[in-house]
Amino acid sequence: MINQLLLTRYLLLLVPAIASMYLEVYISNNTYALFVLLFIGLIEMRRTRFPNTNWMLLLEIACTGWMSYHFEGVWFLSFFSTLLTYVPKLNRQQQFRAILLQLLVLNFSLQNQPSMYFIFANVMFGTIAILSFQLQRMKKNKDDVELLYDQLRKKHYELDEARLQLMDYARKVENIAQTEERNRISHDLHDDLGHKLIRIKMMMEASLTILPSQPTKGTEMLRSVRDQLGESMELLRSTVRRLKPNKHSLQSYSLATLIDELTRENAIDIELDIQGMPYELYPSLEYILYRNAQEAISNAIRHGAATYVQITLQYTANQVTMGVSNNGTRQMEPTVKGLGLSGMEERIKVIGGHLIISNEEHFTVTTVLPAFRHNEAT
Repeated sequence: MINQLLLTRYLLLLVPAIASMYLEVYISNNTYALFVLLFIGLIEMRRTRFPNTNWMLLLEIACTGWMSYHFEGVWFLSFFSTLLTYVPKLNRQQQFRAILLQLLVLNFSLQNQPSMYFIFANVMFGTIAILSFQLQRMKKNKDDVELLYDQLRKKHYELDEARLQLMDYARKVENIAQTEERNRISHDLHDDLGHKLIRIKMMMEASLTILPSQPTKGTEMLRSVRDQLGESMELLRSTVRRLKPNKHSLQSYSLATLIDELTRENAIDIELDIQGMPYELYPSLEYILYRNAQEAISNAIRHGAATYVQITLQYTANQVTMGVSNNGTRQMEPTVKGLGLSGMEERIKVIGGHLIISNEEHFTVTTVLPAFRHNEAT
């Protein structure tokens, strides 16, 4: 863009300089060439040494007017070269002042020229000024869009990072909870069961010692040992039961449980097709699959009057995909999302998944989730 602007600027200087030599007759072409070179030197000095100084801009406008007034021809075209340099850099007030000054100098330099030149120069100057403003506005809009895109991309990266941290924190919380539970059970075994067993061992040794000489007392001690062994066995059973997950917790967000409940409560046939090698998912993923399947089936019954629903659950190394399709007659457009579908989509986006809605052969809602396995190493 900068190279093109520089090329245009010098073309608007060289073309009028060369064309004026053929249109006008000068006393000395050598003197004319010298002034042209000096003028180009001034332009180059402003570009390289003083690019943002207003006094150099005023000097260039004055020199352009002097060249146009003394050498006539089509030197007025060089005004357009100057115009291209300050419109992108000055503020709006400075732009109008510079344009007004250029118009005054331009019209003064053309006072000895034919009226055709006067009209053409003013029309061209106004046209190029308007085009320059439009180009400046387009560039500003482009810069704003690029800035907005960069900000959105940064937010997207931050959101991905926050999602990964959230999943990592959730895994750590679960591991900490498991560790605390193991420590508690370890303390129970050591403090309760361990002490009971030590006491039982000591009582058994004592009863074996006194049993030959005091059979009655030894027998009573053995009975006490038997009772305490029963209590220890009951303590051991309760500890083992705590180690085993609650059956209700395991089945709370099970698709099989959901299918049984909906099939029993509604006159609908639901089929579950599992593809790939199933593996244990992280609890939050099981919850999302359960809620999305529940919402999709409820929508199929309520809005589509469906009598058959197929759930396809596919396991791959990188993601888990669940498609819920139905044979409902009242189908909606895939682009129309109600509260239910919007909730499904928001639920998925939290962990970096996405929702696909299609309405080709059957209305299908597909949930795609990243494969965070429950036993992944943290």
